[in-house]
Amino acid sequence: MATNNDYTPTEVQIWNRLTCDAIHYVGFSPTIASRALAMVHTAMYDAWTNYNNGGCEVSTTTGNRLQRPDHECTIKNREIAYSHAAYTVLQELFWLELPAEKKNIFRDFMQQCNFDPDDKNMEPDNPSGLGNLCGKLVIDYRSGDRANQYATLEDERYSDFANYCPVNPPVPQPLKYEDRWQPQLINQKPQKFLTAHWGLVQPFALSWPGQFRPCPPASCDEKEYKHQADMVLEYSACLTDEQKLIAEFWAGMHEDKFVDTTKDGDSNRNATPPEQCCRQARYLSRMYKHKNAFDIKMFFALSNALLDAGIAAWDSKVHYDYVRPISAIQDLYRGKTIKAWGGPCEGTQEIEGENWVPYITTPPFAEYVSGHSTFSAAAEEVLCSFCGSSKYGEEVVIPKGGSKIEPNCTPSEEVIIKWETIKGAADEAGMSRLYGGIHFKDGDLEGRKLGNRVGCAVWSKVNQYFLGELGE
Repeated sequence: MATNNDYTPTEVQIWNRLTCDAIHYVGFSPTIASRALAMVHTAMYDAWTNYNNGGCEVSTTTGNRLQRPDHECTIKNREIAYSHAAYTVLQELFWLELPAEKKNIFRDFMQQCNFDPDDKNMEPDNPSGLGNLCGKLVIDYRSGDRANQYATLEDERYSDFANYCPVNPPVPQPLKYEDRWQPQLINQKPQKFLTAHWGLVQPFALSWPGQFRPCPPASCDEKEYKHQADMVLEYSACLTDEQKLIAEFWAGMHEDKFVDTTKDGDSNRNATPPEQCCRQARYLSRMYKHKNAFDIKMFFALSNALLDAGIAAWDSKVHYDYVRPISAIQDLYRGKTIKAWGGPCEGTQEIEGENWVPYITTPPFAEYVSGHSTFSAAAEEVLCSFCGSSKYGEEVVIPKGGSKIEPNCTPSEEVIIKWETIKGAADEAGMSRLYGGIHFKDGDLEGRKLGNRVGCAVWSKVNQYFLGELGE
């Protein structure tokens, strides 16, 4: 991976990395991860605006009402303010769930910067207090956003309060409704739809979660229904080493190959799409040699695009409650012989249709639309808009036998996956889900369209904050 040895990462980059580390350590789902990132970076942006002398940017919570006089708008005061804002939000979101050995990761960075993590004042006449206040205001605003962060003791945090119930019984029982989601078995227990209430969460820029909801997917009585299943089978039967590794990479299995990613914790825990998008943004920041002011605004835009992308994707997933390829293919080809991937290191085999499995394990929620496609396209939209270019250039090297699903036999030779553009990476992220066998073509393509629309809406709104047209 290309690096800039003469460039010191911004403090904003480091706060983003620490947030992603915490997401990894506690195992947040993609939806919850996107919300956490949006809260942290919104609080940082809000705090920064109050010490941005001469700028038009205004806070999302207080407008320009708390902006400090010019003589106080120093680099040091800005850094103190947005770091206290980040620290306040991160402690609220993660401290209870972080493992004991990781509980001080935010505190340690504050002390490394010579900021006092024990300064809890919230007076707006000093940078620490104003940062703490901005963090608290974002926490308070999001406390009633229907994410269910503060569930009662009887329920888990972020648990589904909408009482989603699948219409199909879990496997191995047959489908009652052919084009609806069916829970798979994980460790002999039926899957539970992950954050099924997320389509009810308050978005940042969308007027309501279903604002850009895509048209319905193919129903089981349409020709396209079987055609899309056959397309997944064709990929399954002809998977190349590169396609397998692309499927693994975008499933978050190879993030440890990068310098700027978490190296410890649970090695079996895959990176979420929001974490991958943030790693891309940190790479862009290094490539363009951003200063903190640029990163404050870029990560504010990116994180809120990820928030709204998750909300919009889950709105569609629950609304359509659509069948996954594993259920559709096993149902369509029950009692028939098909050619497909036969399992780790088995290559293409003739198998019974009811025994088909995808290369990637099927996630615990409905198919339509692809969350990866939506997250990646939304991130692409705001990152390209912010940087004024789709130029990228990051790469990952998978050594011979370095597959996580087929270790020691895949790939047969070293494989380098490189992305010249952000758009190319986003499109590949969507396509990876077909290689992995867990999405249909429309789930990917409609997810990309949805992500682009979400990204455009978020970019428009953040620019209103940047120009001082909101928050008054």
